[in-house]
Amino acid sequence: MSENQSPMEPVDDIDPDDPYTLTAPLEIQSVLRNIKLSKSLVHVYVLGQEASAITTVLDIDSKENRLVVDSFNDPAVTQQVLRARKLIGQATLDRIHVKFVCPPLTSCEFEGKPALEAAMPTALSYLQRRDAYRIETPVVNPVMCTITLSEESKTRKVRLPLADISIGGIGLYDEQQLPEHSIGTIYEDCQIALPDVGNLTAALRIQHVTDQTLTNGKTRLRLGCAFVNPSNSAINMVQRYVGRLERELLAKKRGFV
Repeated sequence: MSENQSPMEPVDDIDPDDPYTLTAPLEIQSVLRNIKLSKSLVHVYVLGQEASAITTVLDIDSKENRLVVDSFNDPAVTQQVLRARKLIGQATLDRIHVKFVCPPLTSCEFEGKPALEAAMPTALSYLQRRDAYRIETPVVNPVMCTITLSEESKTRKVRLPLADISIGGIGLYDEQQLPEHSIGTIYEDCQIALPDVGNLTAALRIQHVTDQTLTNGKTRLRLGCAFVNPSNSAINMVQRYVGRLERELLAKKRGFV
């Protein structure tokens, strides 16, 4: 399970009065069933913890009012999810962002194999905005963002690893390398090297800051940054890279890598 958060953290609730929110059980089940049929990856975020996992929908049981998803290979990940009181599920379906609050999961079996089940979500956000969808970037050989700082008459470059990326922005880890972390601070001409895609240049605005304590006792900052007026070419590069990561995750989930 990862220890990443997004520039736009998953919200605790979904507004039932939002025009993009579905509350009719048949509509919710229809969307989830289509996610299953398309074999789309579902990113599950544990509320109150900096943790996430990836799964797929196995079954929509309308008679028992239950949602069944695939289990995780790592027992520690499974236990962390099972202890969570509330989860957020996010996926994309035909370029539409889907988000729902998932009740507590419990262990079960589906077609003779370990799985996880929960009561059917009572509300589901169905929003056609790709910038709301984010995906975690690799921990091994991380994607790096280079920020050039002007200090008096000199300049220096700071390289920070990415935590995640979306069309809306990126998450960065900073071990106190940047001089300013205030909300709203803008760093111009940041260079992001996207593997097999190219070098993206964009301005970044800090949206939120989170303190993290690592297992070795050290601390670092998790910076949620938004792209400021990104160019069409920059957006296209992010789309291509996100698509590549999604394909790799799906292949891994299916055991091809």
